[in-house]
Amino acid sequence: KNTYFEKVGRTWVVKKVKRIKIITAAIIFLALGTIFSETLLIEAHRILMHEDRLIKSEAIVVLAGSWTGNRIKAAVKLYHKGFGKKLVFSGYQLYPEAFTVTLMKTYAVKLGVPENNIITSIIKEEISTKGESISNLELLKKHQIKNFILVTSAFHTRRANLVYAKTISSLGFDMDFVTHPAPDPSVPANEWWKLRTGQKIVFLEYLKSIAYYFNL
Repeated sequence: KNTYFEKVGRTWVVKKVKRIKIITAAIIFLALGTIFSETLLIEAHRILMHEDRLIKSEAIVVLAGSWTGNRIKAAVKLYHKGFGKKLVFSGYQLYPEAFTVTLMKTYAVKLGVPENNIITSIIKEEISTKGESISNLELLKKHQIKNFILVTSAFHTRRANLVYAKTISSLGFDMDFVTHPAPDPSVPANEWWKLRTGQKIVFLEYLKSIAYYFNL
């Protein structure tokens, strides 16, 4: 017969094994949950992206709205690789006598783009992706440019691509374009949720995308 102490010992071992199994299962569950969550979060950013195969074009259109210089950097990189002959962008007033186009142009020149290869204008329409698209497309039309590469932050590419395609159609212009994403340090694709700026921007971009689909 088993003694009392042997029974107690076995019971203690069984309980300990059960606890170890529970803790192990919890660790595995949490690990899988973290991996799965990160996969979903990465996918949430990917859904906002659109990227076309690059082709050499007459111009590279850079969208305003980023304060890190990432869009100009990406555009200038394409320019130096021979993908575009001109840089084109429109801007808006930040403060009396201060415009985004001035800052963008200064930075592009600093990165090696000759000033005479930069075409700019001030947005006269609403300050939005749509208003900017009208300004940029009319500027391209004025300079007889019929194809271009559209450069904006990665999280903004899908909506920007839709807006430009729609605006070209509504204006009746004969133009072709491809869209190229610029990595944005404020919204890193694989860990945007770790930054407050990333969280806010992705959330707002989803709201703006919904508004676009409802034509708001």
